[in-house]
Amino acid sequence: MSDQYCDLTGTAPSHLQTAVFYEIKDMPRGETATILFAEDPAIVLHSLNLQLRNNLRWEISRNEAGQWLTVIHRAEDVPSVDVLDALKRDHKRLDAMFSQVIHLTDQNHLVQAYAIMQAFTEGLRRHLAVEHDILAKAIRTPPNAMGQDPTAAMMQEHNEILNQSVMIESSFEEADATPGSISPLLAILAGYLSKHEYREEATLFPIWTGAINKAPEAARSALFKQVLATLDGSI
Repeated sequence: MSDQYCDLTGTAPSHLQTAVFYEIKDMPRGETATILFAEDPAIVLHSLNLQLRNNLRWEISRNEAGQWLTVIHRAEDVPSVDVLDALKRDHKRLDAMFSQVIHLTDQNHLVQAYAIMQAFTEGLRRHLAVEHDILAKAIRTPPNAMGQDPTAAMMQEHNEILNQSVMIESSFEEADATPGSISPLLAILAGYLSKHEYREEATLFPIWTGAINKAPEAARSALFKQVLATLDGSI
């Protein structure tokens, strides 16, 4: 694993986030960035990570001079740290697969697009198994301000997403399938997926995180293993 180094101890606090962004924006997989700060960079890094959709991980330590040494990784280069981290990563993995389906369909590579669409649907089923069969059954969510159960709302959307995915799979199997017949369906599902993931991560994930964090360590560890095994299809 290669590494890049940057000293930002002389950078003004108001410019730190931008400076870190330009240091790591083109960092490829497998590499790290080691950055030296004059003050604790935790707030700056958390703010930048929100901007970059939670794609960073880091370790912070202090050297003998009292400066803050931070090693920054791409998130995919380090293992998931907990259940919600694993689910967020799976969202991104599924999104990337679906983007491939759209691109290949637009290029009229329907055989390749169909194969990835099948893998996407199977991955979606495993993802929903975690959220429906494990988390939703174990963690009750209070009604929101309108009296609606956010878990029930999300599960209803999940069923719609899965139904649309299966319908798109079937569209690839039609003898007269063309990009023109499939692309509109993909566009509809792409918009639905984006809105759904945003709502889910903003409403349900904080509730699930709070409940999991209150559980004993042994229970959290067992749940994490079960979720990982479900997502990768080993159970």
